[in-house]
Amino acid sequence: MSIGEAIGFVADVGGTNTRLAFVGPAGVLTDTIARKRNADFDSFEHLVGDYLGDTRVGGPMVVAVAGPVGGREARLTNRNWRINADAVASQCGATEVTLMNDLEALGQAVPTVTADAVEPLHEGAALGGSGQGLVIGLGTGFNVSVVHIASGAALISEQGHASLPSSVMDVLREHMPDTSAFDSIENLFSGVGLLRLAKVIGVDVDSAEALAKSDDPRAREALETCTDAFGQMVRELAYAYFPRAGLYFNGSLAQFLLAPERRERVLAPLRSETGFDGQFARIPAFLFVSHTVALGGAAARLMAQVQR
Repeated sequence: MSIGEAIGFVADVGGTNTRLAFVGPAGVLTDTIARKRNADFDSFEHLVGDYLGDTRVGGPMVVAVAGPVGGREARLTNRNWRINADAVASQCGATEVTLMNDLEALGQAVPTVTADAVEPLHEGAALGGSGQGLVIGLGTGFNVSVVHIASGAALISEQGHASLPSSVMDVLREHMPDTSAFDSIENLFSGVGLLRLAKVIGVDVDSAEALAKSDDPRAREALETCTDAFGQMVRELAYAYFPRAGLYFNGSLAQFLLAPERRERVLAPLRSETGFDGQFARIPAFLFVSHTVALGGAAARLMAQVQR
């Protein structure tokens, strides 16, 4: 790899994998991108040290983390990793380390995201809108990030820990007498949440794919319940954030629920909206298909810091 023009370094620490790359004046140096399995390392410091070897960063570093960020420390949600900015800076030879939530990094990437990084979810969905966009992440957990397109500013959130809206709860109550297992958005709309829903309805599977392939009618009921509930959740989020520039979905569960055979069912509640002159029905929707979008968002933050 060529790092001669590098001005800094970025990492995207996901629940399963971490992606890393050097950044040049124009963005991520694509020939330096590497993916490493978190399970192969006992800490982020161990992982990034394996990538860098004897190389020193020699500039700023931005790390996007799939978990809460508080000041100079971040915690990976589904792994016992705590990432301390000062410790990482010392180890890697970085002049400064900035920690950010991974959904914030995806939000930062939206204003400059390219067509090959997304899949339009309905006819007429086009990039390049104005106003604000909303990134919705469903994978190990759930979160959102709202981004102002003109300025590139992305706002952080912990939406997954909020309560489920009444419209979503109404869907659940049609299929179960006790909804207490779903006391937050993340407890339903996440990989673990989908399997919990299936178990409450009466089918025990170990993956979303197994649920989709099962011949058990309760499996079909669980899948349709989650799909319909998510459709209501998307509608609620659209009204909360009015993302005229688009809804952007990311994560393994998003890929599953927005597969071609299910996406129309998810988007139906939003597409049927007639109020506000039909503006909500016209909101474009996209699915991130590139695994390096968050690296681009982290690079955008890094380059803005360098320019200041």
